[in-house]
Amino acid sequence: MAYFKNINLIKVIKIAVGTGLAIFIAGIFGLKYSASAGIITLLSIQDTKKSTIKIAVKRIAAFVLAMLISFAVFTLFGYNIWALVCYLLIFVAVCMFFDLNEGLSPCTVLVTHILAEKYMSFDIVKNEAALMIIGTSVGIFLNMYMPRNLKNIREYQVKIENEIKYMLDTLVGFLSDENNRVKLEYDFDALDKLIDSAISKAYIDKDNILSYDLKYFINYMEMRKSQIMTLRYIFDQGKGMKTRPSQARDVAELIFNLVPKLHESNNALNALMDLYFVKEKMKNSELPKSREEFEDRAILHSMVVNFEQFLEIKREFAANLSEEEKNIFWNR
Repeated sequence: MAYFKNINLIKVIKIAVGTGLAIFIAGIFGLKYSASAGIITLLSIQDTKKSTIKIAVKRIAAFVLAMLISFAVFTLFGYNIWALVCYLLIFVAVCMFFDLNEGLSPCTVLVTHILAEKYMSFDIVKNEAALMIIGTSVGIFLNMYMPRNLKNIREYQVKIENEIKYMLDTLVGFLSDENNRVKLEYDFDALDKLIDSAISKAYIDKDNILSYDLKYFINYMEMRKSQIMTLRYIFDQGKGMKTRPSQARDVAELIFNLVPKLHESNNALNALMDLYFVKEKMKNSELPKSREEFEDRAILHSMVVNFEQFLEIKREFAANLSEEEKNIFWNR
């Protein structure tokens, strides 16, 4: 069964049913070369709604160009293979120039129908236009149904936030450990893969929802990814600490109080204010009494600076949200 897990069964069904449906509709209208409508549908069904509509528009534009170019070429050189070669030289170049490459294959298939008929008339062009419209329309119609990833994305959010809480709990344990037993270890690479997967799914959902933009989820995942990069750096810094200065307990308490409040709608302003007081207290502490204490307090200070960056990333994310986005995504 592992061989089939990457198969998009819904897309397979859409292609099979859509191809047959397009051919059937073309047959009902009595169109010649009705099978071509099915091939156009097959080529039109993409992974997202937006890409399907975008490609359909490009193919219709390419069709208009194909008819104009083929009319000029066949009129000048006749209905033969060399005229088709000349048509392709011009049409391919034009499609590349105007970024209409998606129209190359279906439009050229339609032009070969004209070549086979050995003449070009309004009725023939109308037949080919109908094949193009039916093929693209069936593809768009079938792709209006697209499974939503929204629930899946929300599950990713919960997983990522839980992992960040786990990392912060680990950091609290490390900073509170006077016996130097707690190790700052975490599999950041695995979490990076999880976030990349979540971002990929958010992009797909964004392109499948035409009524509103889901860039919020993409920005959210990118924000968490930046925070995790900062935590990775903090963990790497902490590994160089040999003892726990007394100031580490204040930082640990701050983080401990933050963990329950770490959720999507927290703008981090209160945490930044609390951190300010911790930094002021550290600044007013007695000077280190040994080289080792000096070095460990320097590491702690650097960790605090980076933790402030961790909070600033969330504050900036929240500040850039519109009230509409907050109402849609935070008040659910």
